Amino acid sequence: MAHYYFENTPHGKRKDGTKLNTATHFDYISREGDYTNMKNRQEDLKITSFGNLPEWADNPRDFWENAEKHRNKPNGRAYREFKFALQEELTLEENIQCIEKFLKETGIKDNHVYSYAIHDKTAAFSKEHRNIHCHLMFNEKIIEKNRPLEPDMYFKNYAQNKFGEPTKGYRSSTQFTSKQATHDLRKLFANIINDKFQEKGLDISISEKSLKAQRQELLNQGKMEEAELLNRTPAPHLGNAYKNPAILERIMEKIDETDAKADEAADGFIEQEKEENLSIQEQKIQLFANDVVIRQVAKQIQQERLRLKKEQQAKKAIAEAEEIKQEAMIITTGDICKHLDTKINEFEEKAAENLAVFKAAQKNILNEQHLELLAKDKMFNDNYSKDIKQYDKISKELKQINSILPTLYGKADKIKELSSLSKKSQELSSSRTKIGKRISAYKIELTTNHEKYTSILNQLKKENEDAISKNKILYARYKYDMLQVQKYKTVLDKLSKEDKNTIIFSDKISSKLEHKNKLNGITPLKDLPSITNNNNTYFIIDKNNNKAVKIGDDIAQGKVPVYYLKTNDTKISIQKSNEFAFLYARKEQISNTSQRKLNEHPIIQEAYRQRQTSITDKISKIADHIVNNDIKQTQAKWQENEQTTDKTKLAEKKMYNEWSL
Repeated sequence: MAHYYFENTPHGKRKDGTKLNTATHFDYISREGDYTNMKNRQEDLKITSFGNLPEWADNPRDFWENAEKHRNKPNGRAYREFKFALQEELTLEENIQCIEKFLKETGIKDNHVYSYAIHDKTAAFSKEHRNIHCHLMFNEKIIEKNRPLEPDMYFKNYAQNKFGEPTKGYRSSTQFTSKQATHDLRKLFANIINDKFQEKGLDISISEKSLKAQRQELLNQGKMEEAELLNRTPAPHLGNAYKNPAILERIMEKIDETDAKADEAADGFIEQEKEENLSIQEQKIQLFANDVVIRQVAKQIQQERLRLKKEQQAKKAIAEAEEIKQEAMIITTGDICKHLDTKINEFEEKAAENLAVFKAAQKNILNEQHLELLAKDKMFNDNYSKDIKQYDKISKELKQINSILPTLYGKADKIKELSSLSKKSQELSSSRTKIGKRISAYKIELTTNHEKYTSILNQLKKENEDAISKNKILYARYKYDMLQVQKYKTVLDKLSKEDKNTIIFSDKISSKLEHKNKLNGITPLKDLPSITNNNNTYFIIDKNNNKAVKIGDDIAQGKVPVYYLKTNDTKISIQKSNEFAFLYARKEQISNTSQRKLNEHPIIQEAYRQRQTSITDKISKIADHIVNNDIKQTQAKWQENEQTTDKTKLAEKKMYNEWSL
């Protein structure tokens, strides 16, 4: 349940008024040291974080220990702490995002050493809820990252020499000390949380304001029931008293008792309260119980209001969705051109993909010579082609050497070179002889075991033929896609010369202008201001220029004439213009309409989606019909029954337009 709590404390104190040990308090919020396993505390440490530690601090505790060590006055402070409630409606990550945004916007993130911890436990007085809160402690010294200081100088008071140069310490911030600062901090964090609620689409909020201020706001809004629930004394802070099992049991009993009395009062059973001399603690418990029960009632009222609001929104959305379903479907030349352009891009992409696959597969198709060589390789474990290549390579080298050797004979200065080449020639000849013997053995094996070789070759030929067949299919697909591209481009080129707002199909549209028609396919005429003159009703579509349309006018091509209104002291003059108002959304208006739909109720969004699907399907059918029918003239069709409307009816209805290809 969304709730608000924010506390600004300049260094915590014990019951006797003395300041807490800084390092010990860090241990407490981080559940370290003596607080690692706390007894009688069903509280979980969810996360700890810190920032801006100086280089000399090995960890956050090291910093806070030094901060306490250099707190040289009994009333001096080494840290300031903000303790504030987090929200169970948000995830841990979302709550962390709120904390990090708060750190950034207050400047703590950039200017101060800080540590924070998130605790999460079951709420003491409402077991179905969580008590999630954050302890944020930070040192108020404003760090200067370009002037790092060691511990002995870090915590000293800031001082300058006669030249205005800093000699020790950092300045201490006074940003968070005033009452106004606390008020601003409370407001800032409430806004951050409410922004996150809104981002998630949650119809809830928190307020940093007092009960009195919140009550006045509700009264101003006419929400009397909620306002009365805030007409109460704020619940007292019970401190650690509720941790005593006996006191906790007493508090729970008092809450149940108060809740029961409230139910009896609601049923008309009101009993005179007896005056009792209650102890201070009992008075606090009673006030606390009253507050808990009133909060529960407030929550119930809030939930009921939310339920009724959602119910009303759903009813309204259902009615509007039905109107959307009944709206006229109007398809223009521009719609068809856009669809054709999309199809061209799709076919071009498919053609490019098929061509790339075809070219890659083409490399795997082999001729007869390669197939025979591959079959021999398979028969001799891939050694046949290797030996053939090696034999040819050695033969070429020998030929080259043998052509050089005669030029070296009888030359004293070439004896060493002659010897080297002669030796290499012998080695190569020996290697070639060995390879030649293996090749001879291969040929003998091929002759004696010709059946095996033929079987392998036939299998490879079959696989090659299959690959050729598949590649033919790929190429055929590529050619088909390119043919489609050409067909769609031809149609698009012709249609592009026509007016993009020309209607080529429409259904569910009246032949005369009615109140239910929509200006530009968006704004219902009934929502516009109107005037009556000589028993004719005019809806004003442009106040600045006094433009209007007249109920009962013929609808031609999805448009109606525009009139200019001129008013004198007692007389209205109306003049028909050569302009027309559109009753469907033109291309330049579609993007704005689509953006508006994103903010609609899900039921309305679904109605728009279904309607758009129907329009898209119809556009696709018309476009395919144009592309796949080689005719010079295609007649418009009458709604979904596809009965051809003759030229007389088209002229009479003034609803459709023929298109030429």
